[in-house]
Amino acid sequence: MIPSQNGNNLVTQRGKFSPFTGGMLNNYVISAWRSLKRQKLASFINLLGLIVSVSSCVLIMVYVQHELSYDNYHLKADRIFQLTTQLTVDGKEDHTAWAPNFIGQQLKIDYPEVEEVIRLQANPGNISFKVASQLTNKAPRVLSLDQVYTVYDPAFLTVFTYPMLTGDPKTALARPGSVVITEQVARRLFGNDWNQRKEVVGQLLQSGGNTYQITGVLRDIPSNTDMPFQVLIAQKAESLEKQAWCTSYVVFKQAASSIDFSPKLAKVAEPIQADFAKRGGHIAFVLENLRDIHLGKPKLFDTPKANRSYLIIFSLVAGFLLLIASINYINLSLAQSVGRSREVGVRKAIGAARFQVLIQFLGESLLLTGLAIVLSMLLVILLLPVYNEITEMHFSLSSLMTWPMAGLLGAIFVIVGVLAGSYPAFYLASFEPVTALKGKLRLGGKSARLQMGQLLVVLQFTISITIIIGTLVVYKQLHYLQHKNLGFQGEQVLILDIPQQAVNSGAIASLKEALAGLAYVRGVTLIGSHSLPSQEMNLSAFNLEKDGKMLPLPQRSISVDENYLTLLSIPLIAGRNFVDARMRGEETGQVVHEVLVNEALVTKMGWKVEAAIGKDISQGPLGAETWRGRVVGVVKNFHFQSPQQPIEPMVLQNNAWQGPEKVLVGLSINALTDGLNLVENQWKRILPDHAFEVTFLDATFAQQYRQEQRLVTIFSYFSLLTIVVACLGLFGLSSFATAQRTKEVGVRKVMGAQSYSLVYLLSRQFLLLVGLSILLASPLAWFTMKRWLQDFAYHISIGCGEFVLAGGAAFLIASLTTSYHAIRLARTNPVRALRYE
Repeated sequence: MIPSQNGNNLVTQRGKFSPFTGGMLNNYVISAWRSLKRQKLASFINLLGLIVSVSSCVLIMVYVQHELSYDNYHLKADRIFQLTTQLTVDGKEDHTAWAPNFIGQQLKIDYPEVEEVIRLQANPGNISFKVASQLTNKAPRVLSLDQVYTVYDPAFLTVFTYPMLTGDPKTALARPGSVVITEQVARRLFGNDWNQRKEVVGQLLQSGGNTYQITGVLRDIPSNTDMPFQVLIAQKAESLEKQAWCTSYVVFKQAASSIDFSPKLAKVAEPIQADFAKRGGHIAFVLENLRDIHLGKPKLFDTPKANRSYLIIFSLVAGFLLLIASINYINLSLAQSVGRSREVGVRKAIGAARFQVLIQFLGESLLLTGLAIVLSMLLVILLLPVYNEITEMHFSLSSLMTWPMAGLLGAIFVIVGVLAGSYPAFYLASFEPVTALKGKLRLGGKSARLQMGQLLVVLQFTISITIIIGTLVVYKQLHYLQHKNLGFQGEQVLILDIPQQAVNSGAIASLKEALAGLAYVRGVTLIGSHSLPSQEMNLSAFNLEKDGKMLPLPQRSISVDENYLTLLSIPLIAGRNFVDARMRGEETGQVVHEVLVNEALVTKMGWKVEAAIGKDISQGPLGAETWRGRVVGVVKNFHFQSPQQPIEPMVLQNNAWQGPEKVLVGLSINALTDGLNLVENQWKRILPDHAFEVTFLDATFAQQYRQEQRLVTIFSYFSLLTIVVACLGLFGLSSFATAQRTKEVGVRKVMGAQSYSLVYLLSRQFLLLVGLSILLASPLAWFTMKRWLQDFAYHISIGCGEFVLAGGAAFLIASLTTSYHAIRLARTNPVRALRYE
């Protein structure tokens, strides 16, 4: 390298310019920093917009990354598949997350490519555990847990990757009666210093008359899993009935083996498909990879799923925020080009090449973007606790220190720093020195530069207004679902989970009787498995009477008692309520059970409401039924599940007394506290070894909308941020535009122009662009939200209110943003204005 003749540039010995020497890079950085300091308003607006956008993008992508990472930390995740079942009955298809036990057994025996099959069942309700012997002087601890899994294959801990703190994963579940607990459970049972006690492994736990031995402690299960268990109980595979339904995972020796396995599953289903075909149905088994389960289609008896469309929307919002901030940078850079034209002219006049000027302005863009990223990460760390409350997650600093997050920040640096900065840089570098030094460049006119800036402003506000309209529609739909008449009275109804070990002790009957006699208690009812509104209903194989014949038509069913309708205020439209748990046929002496059906089932079967009374219903093969019932009443349709789904035909069986899972207790109005205390006292008296844990039915039902509620909350914040970032850019643009028209304003004021006419003159151009954005955003938002609402069985109709409110708010904010500079200039002394320039 040698200095050139003018002493300003460095050239190689071949005479070619090299911009990447240490001295030149240092010069670029210093020049970029000085330029940012000199252009304080534009730099501040760009920096603030980038900080808001990058911070929002990082927070959104942390959430999206968490939802996409479910169960992908298992080393064998690519070879583990859940076995699910597709049932088609009477033209309706149901997909359940369970499969018959014997199917898994057959796969392991008949197909050598299958390495292992894991079967497990999640125990319903709460299960109480008590330490059999004391490790300290304290009384034995009793712990009630709701995430207890029974495992029938000891290879569970070698198939799934769960780090063990104590114990051997190969043998921990080998012996029936063994128990593996998580670190959190160990702390609750034995204290925070549990890991200092050698006696924990081998300790005995008592539950429901059974004794289990702790054989291992696992590190707490990550939140990104569809198996959030707290306790694993090992049982013999033979104890699981052949026809029992369970959660099954098929582990292949090689991931490729699963690709062509569907025909083999169809062959496995052939023996039972013949029986389904007789009933007019169809059964098929489907494999779903472990990493795809959380983003898959929701199934019956499934764990909560992520909504793929919501994740796409969140990602788009993050991208739009970055796009709006980038547009701000482009527009403000173009607006500054008038003021910086002389700077470019001087640089070129003293020998700067176009490439050097280009590098200079790209350096400013990269420096600003890098500074924004650093400040954004500091802001994200400060906002994490608040963000965790909004999203109901538990993100920590480690959530930010991942390779995907590093890739995201790198992409932001390149996209915003290079791509967004390229257009202004190329434009500024293209100035002719003579024209630039004469100062003949202006922001006005009909140049391509101005048209590009106007197009970008329209794009900004179109995106912002579309998001705002979408947020308002989502809020309105959620409000509709939450306040829709569900057909039952769920307020002030307590839900008490019945401990399994207390079901056969006679204590539940005593508890029901004691609670029913309390003051402030208006009713008590027992319900069986999957019989709580907001849960999945049971799918039972019924035979129903139609046109004088018994037809095999599986239906939804719940197990209740005679107090169910009264407690929940579900009206009967024909017949009567249950009288007894059973009634005897007068002629045959065979037991005939009483059942109720809803209007939807009556309609489906083609019955008339009154004619439905006395219809026969049975279970088991036709001609050899194992259970017989008779319809004694028809109940008005009520929403057992979320109004997102249509009301399904259902059968109400009076058999909750056989295996009650929950007790529902209705409390009198305005007596919640007193009634709750009385219920708790009776619980502790009758079930002293079981923790009193209560939830409310209306709150449980509302949980179905949590995903939509989070969507509304997150959208509300980020839609506000999109309009704020867009208005930041508009604020800067209006500042530069009004500054260029200072002398014009002075002349107009001398000629008698009023202030309000000058404000209108200066703001009109930008407000017209915002108005155009409203016109473009409205049909786009309508089409998008119309498609989103189609996923709901019951939904609102999109009216004009959302468009008027969103457009009016955007127009008002834009008016205030642009009017600030216009009003200030309009009130300037004309003499000072005429002296400008």
